[in-house]
Amino acid sequence: MRALGFGGAIVTFAFVLSACGGSGNSADADQAQRAADTYAITQIEEKVHESLSKKDITTLMGLWAPHATFTFGPGKTATGIQQIRRTWLKSPAFKPETNWVSDHPAWKLHVTVTGDRGTLHFECHFIDVKTEKVAATTSADMDVARVNGRWLITRMVGGTAELTQ
Repeated sequence: MRALGFGGAIVTFAFVLSACGGSGNSADADQAQRAADTYAITQIEEKVHESLSKKDITTLMGLWAPHATFTFGPGKTATGIQQIRRTWLKSPAFKPETNWVSDHPAWKLHVTVTGDRGTLHFECHFIDVKTEKVAATTSADMDVARVNGRWLITRMVGGTAELTQ
C-alpha cells in the first residue's frame, strides 16, 4: 500500500507535467518520462514482496531479464532465469511450512534512473503470520533495465539487514 500511494503521486505528478507541457518543452517531457520510469521501477519492489508473500514464483520470475544474475551469498550466484528460479524455490520464503508476509520499510526504498538503466534498493521484513514476529530481514540491491519496453531486474545482490531500535 505504501509504495502504491507513493507511486500514485509520481504518476499524478507525471501526468500534470505532461499536461502542462503543451509547448513541447523537452525538459518537461524528460522529467515526466523520468517520473514514469521511477514509478515503473518501484513496481518491481511491490511485485517482489507480493510474489514472496503469495509464493508466486511465476510472477516473481516475470520480473527478471533472461540473462540476469542473482548473488545470494558469498561465492553464490545464479545466472539466467532457470537457475534463479531454482534458487528462489529453495529459499525459506517458498517452503510449504513457511507462512510469511513480506513487507518493507517504504522510507528505505531508493530508485535511480538514467535513460534505459536504473537501480533499486530495498529491505524485506518477513513477518511470520502465526507469531506476528519478524522471522527474517534481508536487503536487495538491483540493477534494472528497460527491456522491450518493460523494466526488468538484470542483476540482484541480496544481503542481510539488521533491525535496530
